[in-house]
Amino acid sequence: MRRSQLGSIGLGALLLTSLLTGCSSDSMNGSSGTGRVRMVMGGPTQAALSGSSSSTTLSDGTGRTLESAEITVTGIVARNLDGQLVDVSMDLPATVDLVALIQGRTFELPSGSLPVGSYDQLVVVIGSLHVTLSDGTVIDVDPPGGGWTAIVRTDPFDVVDGEVTTVNLHFRAERAFNWIEGHLEFDPEFDCDHDHDHNGDDEHDD
Repeated sequence: MRRSQLGSIGLGALLLTSLLTGCSSDSMNGSSGTGRVRMVMGGPTQAALSGSSSSTTLSDGTGRTLESAEITVTGIVARNLDGQLVDVSMDLPATVDLVALIQGRTFELPSGSLPVGSYDQLVVVIGSLHVTLSDGTVIDVDPPGGGWTAIVRTDPFDVVDGEVTTVNLHFRAERAFNWIEGHLEFDPEFDCDHDHDHNGDDEHDD
């Protein structure tokens, strides 16, 4: 597998100002080396479900909905408790349909790894967005320089040699798509929760 390169996406200034806390994967016992990281993308958590029913309807007054919204995930970054930003090593890019997540499906990113240690923040880097609307309109939304970056709140979690840390990333759709002055704007956000996977054999839809 190749290691996705943080240096090519220009995140330093944004991430140095981010001191967020919130959700987690699990703590595990371990020592040195690297540990496996399993990242599963899904739809909104229970706390976000109230806004999800209309989250695929555009705010342009036409009633059009999103039939698909495919993103390209180009990197995942974790921050350790020393404040260092560490690229999660995994085989990227990966294409994920956000509408499928909203509708209840899940998507497991390629198996990744991190150096053993504790981490308190994740960043999802998205390089492209390709949208198909209910009337057949196709829209490619141009990302900002370096792509979109979604900073994900995390409680400290441990990555342990020989174990698997599972992180569930829940896409928040209610404010992600906005029709502004004739253009579709994209503002990705994710929540996360935790799971402990001893053998990595849990099954998920893709």
